Amino acid sequence: MRPLKYHEQKLLKKTNFQHYRRENQKDVVNIGKFGLKGKEEYSQYTKLVLQYKKVLNEISDLDDKDPVKQKLLNDLADKLYNMGVIDLKQPSELVKVNAASFCRRRAVVMLVKKKFAEHLTQSFGLLSHGHIRIGPEVIQDPALIITRKSEDLLTWVNGSMKKKVQEYNGILDDYDLNN
Repeated sequence: MRPLKYHEQKLLKKTNFQHYRRENQKDVVNIGKFGLKGKEEYSQYTKLVLQYKKVLNEISDLDDKDPVKQKLLNDLADKLYNMGVIDLKQPSELVKVNAASFCRRRAVVMLVKKKFAEHLTQSFGLLSHGHIRIGPEVIQDPALIITRKSEDLLTWVNGSMKKKVQEYNGILDDYDLNN
C-alpha cells in the first residue's frame, strides 16, 4: 500500500485500520427488518436480552427439585407469553428469546403484521400522524411493545382513515358514522 499523503493522514488519524470494528451482519439485517433508528436502539434490545439471560441463568442454577424454581420459570414463561415474545407457555421456550423476539412486538412491525400498513415506512407515517389507537389511547411511539391483549384492541382513530377502510371493504355502516 502506498504511503498516505498529508491531507489523507489528517483525515484518517483517528481511524485504526488494524482493529477496525465490524458491524455484525445479523444486527444490520434486523435493524432494517424491524425499522429501528440505528445500532443504539438495537443494542438496547440486546442489553435487555442479556439481563433476561442473566436472570434465567440464576433461576436455572437453583435445584431442580425446588418448587420455587418451577414457579419462577412458569411465571417468567407466562409473562413473556402474555407479552408475545414467546409462542408457547412452556419453560423450554425461555431459551429461544433474543432481541428479534422483542423487536417483532414493536408497534410499527405489528401494524404491518395486522395489515394496517403494507410496509414499515407507511406504518411509521400512520403512527406519527396519530391514525392508530389501542383502546381509547392514540399511540405515536413506534417502539411501543404491543402485548397479546393490546393486540386485539389495535384499531383506527375514529375520524381518521377508518371510514375509507370500511368503505373499501364494503362494511361501512352509516349508524356508526353518526355516533
